[in-house]
Amino acid sequence: MTPARTSAKASASAGAGAAPERPITGELRVPKALRIVEEPLGAGANLLTVRQSRVPLVEVRLAIPIGADQVKHHAASLVGAESLFAGTEHHNRASFAMAVERLGGYVGASIDADRFAIGGSVLAENLAPFLDLICEALLTARYPEADVRSDRDRVADEIVLSRSQPETLAGEALRRRLYGKHPYAIGLPSPSAVRRVGSQVLRSLHDVVFRYGGGHLVLVGDIEPAKAARLARQALGPWLDGLGRAAEPLPPVPAPRPGPLLLVDRPGSVQSNVRLARPAPGRGDPSWPAAALANLVFGGLFGSRLVDNLRERHGYTYSPGSSINHSRAGSTFGIHAEVATPSTAASLVETLYELGRFSLLGIEPEELESARRYALGSLSYSLSTQAGVAGTLVRLATAGMGTDYLSNYAKAIAKVSKDDVDAIAATLFAPTDLVAVVLGDASEIAASIGRVMALEVRPLGEG
Repeated sequence: MTPARTSAKASASAGAGAAPERPITGELRVPKALRIVEEPLGAGANLLTVRQSRVPLVEVRLAIPIGADQVKHHAASLVGAESLFAGTEHHNRASFAMAVERLGGYVGASIDADRFAIGGSVLAENLAPFLDLICEALLTARYPEADVRSDRDRVADEIVLSRSQPETLAGEALRRRLYGKHPYAIGLPSPSAVRRVGSQVLRSLHDVVFRYGGGHLVLVGDIEPAKAARLARQALGPWLDGLGRAAEPLPPVPAPRPGPLLLVDRPGSVQSNVRLARPAPGRGDPSWPAAALANLVFGGLFGSRLVDNLRERHGYTYSPGSSINHSRAGSTFGIHAEVATPSTAASLVETLYELGRFSLLGIEPEELESARRYALGSLSYSLSTQAGVAGTLVRLATAGMGTDYLSNYAKAIAKVSKDDVDAIAATLFAPTDLVAVVLGDASEIAASIGRVMALEVRPLGEG
């Protein structure tokens, strides 16, 4: 009965005009530093090992930086990632998959604008034969013609589906506007280009990509670092011995050229896809921790300023947001919103208002503390599993971050001041420096947008 009486008293006090008590928050906790052991494997490749014995598994990640040519012409690269394990000197696709499964593991491959990656997991006691299988694919992948035909058709069909989505089209238009002639400006290849990829093209590509030095192997799980290094050198030695020079570094992303808003005409569209972007501080920049917190407050959280304005106050869109994305050649701050066609111009005005308000007036202390706790909590959560640790470490290694990055970043987040955030917000959120793209029905929205900002209209599909 006591809790009920206490609640009633509290309610009566609140009804009498007493200010509600603030929720009690715990002590700010910085995530515990990981014990990361780094060792060179030769030819510029290195090994990062983290021992975590909670489950008898090892997460395996191998990332190999790719060159600008693979970024620009990546139809073959997309098919190659699908067909890497389709056949080797000793296995066809089915027997390779069965061999991996017998070890209690799985394996897959992927490619993006920065790296070709192999990822998987295996029972710790079977790490050595698992790495043997990966080495077999790295050295003797055959790319059988029948499998390649099947894989390229599936990739082409997925591209057709993706290109039917306005979000994809808006993203490609933004990349072209933001990056100009940089390799990052290249979007998805055409389905016809994918369907022309053959086995010989993939074998030639394989000889290029998998001969680059400078790769990164990450092992996280129930294994001693010294043993992990010994097994890695034994299993991958034949591949490591054949590595050459590292991939050519990608050119830095160009400085923004905002110009007028680009309106990409998509006749009949019932919504507009709004995209704004500009370069942002990279992970190695001293202002990056402050920029990360500023982004959370502006649009990176569901309770952010952008969501409060566009969704809660005006009902223009369901889930607007912002993010900072890091790539090898540079980092980008971006804003996205899918808004009802009649609300397009108003949404732009409110977005620019929130940008300008943050740029000029900065952050509130309560917002800063809330973002700080979220950032540290999210970091802890991302490192709570072996897979999370492995994925985080391989991304950081490919970006050139040292083993002390995570602990230094967490400490920096804990110390970021209001002045730090205000200083980076003054430039990061300056509305005049953003590249702006809208995908929508020009006949419905061009006039209203033109009344508030300069714009350029292009047909859909025109570069």
